[in-house]
Amino acid sequence: MPKKPDRRIQKTKIALHTAFYDLLKKKNYSDITVKELADEADITRKTFYLHYSTLDDLLREFLTLRYGRIRELTGEIDLMSENFSYLEFFTKLRQIFESNQNIAKKMMEDQNSRYIMQQIMEETESRAFENAQAHFNMKPEILHIYFRYYTRGISGSFLEWVANPDSVSLEEFSDAIKNITLQIREALLPYRKPEQQ
Repeated sequence: MPKKPDRRIQKTKIALHTAFYDLLKKKNYSDITVKELADEADITRKTFYLHYSTLDDLLREFLTLRYGRIRELTGEIDLMSENFSYLEFFTKLRQIFESNQNIAKKMMEDQNSRYIMQQIMEETESRAFENAQAHFNMKPEILHIYFRYYTRGISGSFLEWVANPDSVSLEEFSDAIKNITLQIREALLPYRKPEQQ
């Protein structure tokens, strides 16, 4: 039987995450101190260090929890599926992003937090790439070129669209990504493992 999480630990972490979020709305991540965060969360610095070694550890956990749904969503993409709904996917992605937009913008402006966000994105991409490898008879280094081009292209295009959503509708954006995906799918189809076809 799995051990129940300690309620005191959960309560402290919730207080820290809430205080961290409130501070991020007011200032850059690099300007936040452990003392200031502890005061905001109504705990001691010692209590903070019982849970995290550094503020970067808290930031990593904060971003991982906040953007965990994005990880789940990216796992749903199947390059070889003809039935995948790009419009539904990008609608969900837009909702996640819009609910965290102010924080995401601040994080991208801060060099240290941007580096941690990049690490999380790369971890997500690596896991997705490992899953894709099982479906193709292709040199991994070549497949990685396709995969990186595809995933970075989607994420970069989406962030650009979010910054200027009036340029094209979400439907038009989704159709464009679907068309690009179909071209990549055609290129990869000959390398699809027989049991995957």
